[in-house]
Amino acid sequence: MSRTLQLYQLQSIDSEIDQVKQQLAQITAQLGESDELKRANAAMDAANKKLRQAQTIMRDLDLEVKSLSTKAANEEKKLYSGKMSSAKEAANLQEEVASLKRRQVDREELLLEAMVAVEEAEETVEQAQAQLSSATGRWSADQQELLQEQATLQQKLTELENQRPVLTQPISSADLKLYEQMRPKKGGRAVAAVKAGVCQGCGIAIASNHVRLARAGTDILTCPTCGRILYVP
Repeated sequence: MSRTLQLYQLQSIDSEIDQVKQQLAQITAQLGESDELKRANAAMDAANKKLRQAQTIMRDLDLEVKSLSTKAANEEKKLYSGKMSSAKEAANLQEEVASLKRRQVDREELLLEAMVAVEEAEETVEQAQAQLSSATGRWSADQQELLQEQATLQQKLTELENQRPVLTQPISSADLKLYEQMRPKKGGRAVAAVKAGVCQGCGIAIASNHVRLARAGTDILTCPTCGRILYVP
């Protein structure tokens, strides 16, 4: 087997390894919460927060209405007990009762608005929960698919990496060193095939005598233009 063919075959498997590693990196980046799930969780948190706030306002108003009602009833009871010391005291108490009832009516109106706000917030929570459940279902299915794909690719990577030493074993240390030094500098393609007299690395035609020498494969020849090792099938 020619020296350049050995390097070309090694490059083929190295390219496969790089591709599989890139696919694994992409899968790793996709594992975990998706953007859709993050948005759904955020919407759920916001809806729950708004509901809690609405419920707090409603409870506070309800307590205030009950307090005003109790106080007005007590003052009114005192007013009609006939124990007032003077007409002025009775008039003042009557005004106090009227004020308490006005405040109670005002708070009752606000309480009704608060109850409506709670109902609307509860509906928003239900909608957010439905969207979250739907997003979670899609995410779970996607994650399962990604994990299966990851396992398949990891197995393929292991097989490729186990094959690599078999290919490097017959390659001379000098040729292997040249290949490994050149590969990262040439975008992962240290070896370029020659087809119809054209270097497939840069697309430039090569002199016919240079192609003949490269075809023999006994010496390492490079493309005069891009500097890649030439392999002529």
